[in-house]
Amino acid sequence: MKKKILFVINSLLVGGAEKSLISLLHEIDFKKYEVDLFLFYHVGKFLNKIHKEVCLLSPIENFKYFDMSFNQAVKENLYKGNFSLIKDRIKFSYLLNTEKQDVISEQKAWKYIKNHLPALEKDYDLAFSFLEKTPNYFIIDKVKAKKKILTVMTDYNALGMIKEIDKPYFEKADKIAVLSEENREVLIRNFPEMSDKIIIIENMISEKEIFVNAEERITDFPENTFTIVSVGRFVEGKVHEIGVEVMKILKEKNHDFRWLIIGDGSRRNLIEDLIKKYHLEKYVTLLGERDNPYPYIKKADVFLHLSKFEGYGIAIAEARILKKCIVLNDFNTASSHIKNGFDGVITSLNPVEIASEIEKLMLDKNLRKKYEQNVSFDKDFAQKILKKIENIIEN
Repeated sequence: MKKKILFVINSLLVGGAEKSLISLLHEIDFKKYEVDLFLFYHVGKFLNKIHKEVCLLSPIENFKYFDMSFNQAVKENLYKGNFSLIKDRIKFSYLLNTEKQDVISEQKAWKYIKNHLPALEKDYDLAFSFLEKTPNYFIIDKVKAKKKILTVMTDYNALGMIKEIDKPYFEKADKIAVLSEENREVLIRNFPEMSDKIIIIENMISEKEIFVNAEERITDFPENTFTIVSVGRFVEGKVHEIGVEVMKILKEKNHDFRWLIIGDGSRRNLIEDLIKKYHLEKYVTLLGERDNPYPYIKKADVFLHLSKFEGYGIAIAEARILKKCIVLNDFNTASSHIKNGFDGVITSLNPVEIASEIEKLMLDKNLRKKYEQNVSFDKDFAQKILKKIENIIEN
């Protein structure tokens, strides 16, 4: 009989966790496992990439009342006579209006939402949350499973979460998955009594998919110009504004180049304003979200990734697979990807220093070639991740 696995994530918008989950779903052996996927929001560009053998569960009806407008939620539940939900919806709205930090707001909101969500009926051998906060809480409170894996996708301290909210959920989990040794150490410092259950399960990456998709023809890539490519959402952790400062310096040195940024997000307007302020419209192009970023990465002269922190850095791993010349700043997991001076560049998050390193690469094609030749990726990476998950199910 097949073992039953449930994966839970908020949505399938374009992001590292979402991309990793889609890749994992394409690597699973469906002869051995029956797989369900639960999403709180049935949205995102990756929805059409879900493997055909995966059962996408229907959304829970009452969850929508915590996502729609307050007036609409109250109106619909007054009609139904659901006064307990209205009471919690009022508390939920007050929380959203008074708590300034989105991360903490989501943590605190669960106590109101969970009262109105039924538990899933099916029993699972493994339930695997694929993102921190709401998916973790849902797995513990609303799912019946022999084993439960919760996830912290990035540096726990950088997230700024309330430990006291997470602790009882972590205590009930069989394992807590993180993406790197650096992030494991951070989580152990916060929850030392749980060190035995904190494990590393890296983001899943499908080399085959990357190589195939990298061959797709694109018509909006600059020709005969030094081109830098970055992939990352416009959120606070991804410091694209530093990148704009770097491009300003390179422009002032009269270099001819283009910087293409693939991604979208709440801080896009900020970046657009900076581009206009420094008159960089000719040099910097915001491509928005792309279902397939790989042709752009493959054609790039340099792959640039700037960040305050990373759980792992799936876009960097993809650039390694495509053997690109990579420039990173010194965020927490940078050294797990490349060794500075051997197969890429790691520098401080300083525009002048980053610009200097990119300028060296502009002027020295042999240096770029050295990094491209030296950069590598473990070809058994996907199978090792699957083995870790299977061991948890079977043992």
